[in-house]
Amino acid sequence: MLTRISAVAAAVVFASLIGLVSVASPDEAANSSAAKVTVPQSPLDALIGESNIHFHKAADLYEKGDAEGAASQIRAAAALIRLEAGRGSAEDDAKLRTTATDLGTLADNVVNGNVPSRRDLELAFARADLALAAHYRSLADKALAERNRPDAVRWLKASSNSVDEALAWTGQAPSSAQAQLSDQMHALQQKIHTSANWSFDEAKKGVGYLGTQIQYLGQEMQKFGGSGAKNGGEAP
Repeated sequence: MLTRISAVAAAVVFASLIGLVSVASPDEAANSSAAKVTVPQSPLDALIGESNIHFHKAADLYEKGDAEGAASQIRAAAALIRLEAGRGSAEDDAKLRTTATDLGTLADNVVNGNVPSRRDLELAFARADLALAAHYRSLADKALAERNRPDAVRWLKASSNSVDEALAWTGQAPSSAQAQLSDQMHALQQKIHTSANWSFDEAKKGVGYLGTQIQYLGQEMQKFGGSGAKNGGEAP
């Protein structure tokens, strides 16, 4: 059963069956520092945002007292993040693998009854979303440097959505300055998605908006302590 085996191993087995992932062994794949995954872009693109679906399911199951179910959802999200890490820079790869490992530890703690409240889950999920936001922002910056419009659109949207999800998990209202930045980013995102009449300079402003938001959220999460204090986002 899926819930009785490692979500990482399950993801690797599934991807191997469809010819997307090549690994030396399941044991190596389960080791975040040893896994070497090569995945085409398009299958990974289809999975953008899926980790948050698992986060929401995990939070709901935790509230219902289903520790095993919640842990399974957290491990599934960790497996997706570990796969996503494979296409980032070396720095992003390391940060996302650390995030995935931390989520695996969180899942174990849920099963063992060592997570005292839903709030601990929410802050861990916010931290993971912030790491994804920084990762996607880096990819957007790279796409803009290469003047790759389709990729720039994809990564700007993914980063912006991850920032929104991270903020929602924290339960905090943004400052007026951050709310203004968010509005500017959403307006730019809307323009990019509905019109071809946007410039690379405009999009680069979006990367700047995102960097400021990520840095702000990372600093705010440092104030929460506990689950919220680890792996705060930092804009490169």
